[in-house]
Parts: sequence; structure tokens; C-alpha cells
Amino acid sequence: MHFQELVAQIPRHGGGLPVQRIGVLRPNHRLGNTLLLMPLLQELESRFPDAHIELVTASGDAPSLFRRYPRVSAGHIFPVIPAAHPLQVLRALRELRRQPFDLAIDPVPRSRTGRFLLGHVKARVRLGFLWFQPRHDRILTHPVNPRVGPAHFAHWPVYLLRAGYFGELAAGEELESVPVPLDLRLTEAERRDGERRLAATVGAAGGAGAAGGAGARYSHPPVGLFTAATGDKSYPVGWWRQVVACFRSRAPGVPLVEFIPADRRPRLAGEVPGVYTPDLRLLGATLAATSLVVLADGGVLHLADAAGAHVLGLFKTTNPDWYGPRRGSRSAVLLAHEASADTVAERICTLLHSGGEPGIEPSGEPGIEPGGEPGTAPGTEASIKAAAG
Repeated sequence: MHFQELVAQIPRHGGGLPVQRIGVLRPNHRLGNTLLLMPLLQELESRFPDAHIELVTASGDAPSLFRRYPRVSAGHIFPVIPAAHPLQVLRALRELRRQPFDLAIDPVPRSRTGRFLLGHVKARVRLGFLWFQPRHDRILTHPVNPRVGPAHFAHWPVYLLRAGYFGELAAGEELESVPVPLDLRLTEAERRDGERRLAATVGAAGGAGAAGGAGARYSHPPVGLFTAATGDKSYPVGWWRQVVACFRSRAPGVPLVEFIPADRRPRLAGEVPGVYTPDLRLLGATLAATSLVVLADGGVLHLADAAGAHVLGLFKTTNPDWYGPRRGSRSAVLLAHEASADTVAERICTLLHSGGEPGIEPSGEPGIEPGGEPGTAPGTEASIKAAAG
């Protein structure tokens, strides 16, 4: 009998026994990878309302990010570089084996550390994606073929649960039509804090219509810029300065704010007021208070998306079908070949106009009504299709 036929005969639902303790094994420190687990955690809360969910992570920010997930704990934190902290790793491994899980999940395809932990923990049900390598797959009680999953990376863990544990064969198609969003679950108080922080930044800089301090008001909510990104995802500072100039020529009344990255070095100092916010929940709330955030693919893009901000994501080397913003109704993406400074400025104006911002025309030029001349901004549906397998 072929391996796939054996897989097809594995019973779903873990034999019908109650699930009270769930382990999600994702020992990764990156902000984006941590946030992309939010749809899975929402799904687990909904499917197992009486279960406690333990997230195994390497992100020290995870406890704050999941603060509003009352049945999720992120107490098992692995070091970012395990080889440099062997005693910490041994303590974490020992702690993980003290109490068995009813359901343990290796939530992403081909994570070596995640698969190692799945084999290490005690669990009645071990759920994960097939590697098509017997030594990695034999520990799975509920395997799933990764070659037929949904497009977006945030939906893969949800697909894994629906298809692998519950046997829902149409799970991939359902997630494409009714996606589960990233959700930071900001409170109203947190959102007000973000609004005040943004208003104070614009007011201190003498922004358009601002009246100073935390009570500042402006005729247009600011557009946010986050200029930092890792490696080939980044755009040069000179290019961002061109974006600022092009946008101000089209929409001079709309203030801009730079969100300063973790290195505390503003890239647009002297041209755009900046705000540095190390607390990620407050940063998310401040991003959400803007009319739009423009930034390259990365962890802060996913944070803005999880906070409910409208996002214009810039994609150079990664696939927006896999990593693009999913929550904001006015969010969009631009690919590298579309992202000239003038095109980005035009697209900002188009998105602001679609949100009803007064005085902002879709082309960014005064006197041009929708459907008039000049031409239309490039479409956002363009994507980079790549083989999944």
C-alpha cells in the first residue's frame, strides 16, 4: 500500500477525545512570522472553546502581541540562536515534556525546529505538513499534503487544522473566499492612545491643520511611511525622498509621518516628522490611526494589517499573494516594476480618494474627476504566480 493511501486512512478528529491542551510549535523570533499565526490561534479558539493553547516561540514580543487572546500563553520562549544558549534550550525542552498535549501542531511547511519539537513533545495527536521523507513524516498522526494549500501564508496553518484534523477537503477554497484576518485585538483605549500619539507628532511638527499637542486636529489624517526593510526588500532613502516630493506636489495639504524603526534612526529627518514607538501594541494603534501606511513587505506591514490599518505594501522580492495585507478594505500592493516614486504617490492619492478623503482626487491632481483624464493608476491585482511544490 502506498504512503498516500495509508495517510488517507488515518482517522480525523483525534479519535473524538476532548482537546484541552494544545501546543503550537513555532520557535521563530521574527515579528512577521509570529503575527502570521494569528488566524490559526483564532481558529483554535473557535474550534476548541475549552482548550488552553500554548505557543512555543522564539519571539520575546509574543506575550504582548497575544495579550488579548485570553486562552493563549506564550511562556515557552526559545533563544534566537539556540547553539549560543544550550542550557536555556535544555530547560525549555524539559519543561515541554512535563505535561502531554492533546494536540501538538507544527504549523508551517519544512520548519526543522518545529518538526524536531513535534517529535520531542508528548502528544496524542501530532499535526503537520508532509515533507515526503519518511524520517520526518513518521511522527505525524495527522499529515497534510502541502502542495494543495491556499495561497496566503497566514492561511496555511488554518488549512492544516481544517484539512488535517477535521477532514474538511474544501478548506483551501474556503479560505480563499472567506479569509481569516490577522487581528491584534486592540482595545478602544489602545486605539485612542495611538490617535493621540499620532496627533502629537503632527502637531509638534506644525502639520497641516494641527493645533498642537495630544489634542491636535488636522484636515486630513496623516499618511504614514515606514522606510526600513530587510535585505533586498528595502528601497533606498533617496527613492523615499522622491516619493515624499511627488506626493506633496499632488496633495500638499496631507501631512506625512515617518515611523522610525527599531534602530532609532530616522531616514527622512528634516523632511518628515518622525515617531519612535518600541511598544508594538502602541505602534500598531498608531499605524491604524493614519489614513494609509506605505511600507515594504516585512513584520511592520503585518503589524499594521493586524491593527486594521489601510496599507500600501511594496513588494520587490516576495510574493504578495503569499504575504500581502488582507484586512484593510483600502489596502493594496505594488510590485517592484510598478513602484516608481511618482506611481507610488499616485496610488496613495487613489487610495485616499477611495476612502472619501476630502480634496484628494484619484490622480492626485486638482480638478480631475473620477473617470476623467489623465490615466488610471496601475491595477493591484497583478501577482507573481509560483509553483507551490
